[in-house]
Amino acid sequence: MNIDNSHRMAAISTLFLLLAGCGGGGTPVPPAGGAPAPSTPVTINGQVVASFTAADGSTDQGRTASAFAYAEKPGDLPVVPTLGVAGNILNVSSSFSNTGGSTFGGVGIDIPLRDADRNQVQAGATKVQFSLASTGTNKTLKFKIKALGATPNGCVPAASVTVTATQTNYELALTDANFKLPDFCTGPTVTNPALAGTLANIGALEVSDEAFPTTGSATVGIHVGSIAFAPKPATPATSALSITGPFAFEYGTGATGSALAESNSAYTLTGTRTAATESWAATVAVLPLAATSDVSGWPALSINLASTSNSQVVVMLQSADAVDDGCFPSYVVTGLSGTAATRVIPFSSFSLANNPDANCAAASATRPDTALALTKLKQFQIRELKGSAGLDAVSVVIGKPVLLSGQ
Repeated sequence: MNIDNSHRMAAISTLFLLLAGCGGGGTPVPPAGGAPAPSTPVTINGQVVASFTAADGSTDQGRTASAFAYAEKPGDLPVVPTLGVAGNILNVSSSFSNTGGSTFGGVGIDIPLRDADRNQVQAGATKVQFSLASTGTNKTLKFKIKALGATPNGCVPAASVTVTATQTNYELALTDANFKLPDFCTGPTVTNPALAGTLANIGALEVSDEAFPTTGSATVGIHVGSIAFAPKPATPATSALSITGPFAFEYGTGATGSALAESNSAYTLTGTRTAATESWAATVAVLPLAATSDVSGWPALSINLASTSNSQVVVMLQSADAVDDGCFPSYVVTGLSGTAATRVIPFSSFSLANNPDANCAAASATRPDTALALTKLKQFQIRELKGSAGLDAVSVVIGKPVLLSGQ
């Protein structure tokens, strides 16, 4: 068994063991059988768990798809797959050439999911919807569902989907009849359960072309669009965030005395500044979550604010992956006064581009923008920047609880 080094080296030993113990290996093609017939046309109206805009295969939901290749014999390893995105379609191309007598091989795409997606599937999804096409020789692809931490030996629930060269939407019921463990597997295991156990701990999806020719060559062209689970779960109106250990700090000339007092109903941020304090100086409230959380399934933040020192504050999303340099996705809340008012802020309105520091606009692995920050949210910061109108005496009230909003 041989897998492209850049993608699946970790699976080699397991796949050889499978070959010895089960008479097969990798993710070989099960015997020809009745592939489920997805009904078309289909509208993708479920909860989207993977869609593609970035050229490198990063999903819009904050995960990254990767391509892989394998063959039974080293000399038959498919051409290293090329992965790219165009027109919101994830495209992978390669080719097979069986000159060494391999009995199996394949090219595929691994698409990791978020914790929020796992929760959504557990909430009662009954079908999976996806956009798919093949411009390669083979027109019957595998759509697989993999449990989090599954052993990479090919023993995962898989459905065969007959497609065309035209991008088309498909829909499959999440049933054992559609998604079966391959015949070469000895049965479900703790790490590689059957469909019900996989859905309860879903970690990734896979689309692959496993029609490795018995002799000669064949082309591979897999094209994946949006993937969704349906129906969408009912979103609760709000959910209170668990905040623990809130604190305050300040920066800038003459900025002193920052404090964050907590009562049953609010956090009150106070501090002092002087006439010499720079316009970019700030007094900051930090609201740490009780645990790093994936809140990417929520549309918005609901927060109650009042201020007698400035008419605006900056709310920031700090993720566990972010360097603590202040470059966090931000939203500027304006029009504040001494009268408390609740603001429902769509998470889509947060961005690095809204950060008060223009040098923070470029995203990186240690400076994630909103989509990634929401998957590993560590804490909120509420910054009261002096600006040109802020008073020397800071007073900002943040109402309790701070809420995730379904609206």
